[in-house]
Amino acid sequence: MPDRLTGQTLVIATGHALSLALLVDGRVLAESTMAMDRGHAESLMPAVARLLAPFGGSAVRCEHIVAEIGPGSFTGLRIGLAAANALALVWDASVRGVRSTQLVAAEARSLGIAQPLLVALAAPRGQIWVERFAAGGLASLGSPRALTESEVGPLLEPGDAIVGSAARQLGSRCLADPPRAASLAAIALSDLMRAEPLYVRAGEMDASIKAC
Repeated sequence: MPDRLTGQTLVIATGHALSLALLVDGRVLAESTMAMDRGHAESLMPAVARLLAPFGGSAVRCEHIVAEIGPGSFTGLRIGLAAANALALVWDASVRGVRSTQLVAAEARSLGIAQPLLVALAAPRGQIWVERFAAGGLASLGSPRALTESEVGPLLEPGDAIVGSAARQLGSRCLADPPRAASLAAIALSDLMRAEPLYVRAGEMDASIKAC
């Protein structure tokens, strides 16, 4: 049995931008991404309606919903998770979570970046959320951490690719975009999490990641 969600899946990513995707048997059918620092509460459900409109609109029933759990904007993540749980009740759908860093790593792999990854996402108060991934795949080498720019340097190893919204801040010219919902297509079902906010403590490994 393939390690992918089957049927229709709605992906909601609201921790950095407002990114949505509709997947069918793991393939991207439609997606939309809008740069957004605030205003997710007013914009999310209209954006979902626009995404689903060509496929039946209010008649669409997804079997699964996957929501971004962080690290990211606390307010944005809570809005996305609340919407995911509300839609799951209406659709009788399963709800799972995906880390923001996983989405960025999956996007990097889809672009052919095969070396070890340091996913670096812009965080409040001058910090950077980071997570390392092994070469050639999406195996995490440790939970996300919140570090200062000076603390990120010692984590880097020769050959690393730095990707994510803080990549340019760290001198990288690689993928420098926020998490994109459609990147879920490259993430295995077994790598998804419980749909709960991910809290990352500064400078420490986070112990709150839970398998779904």
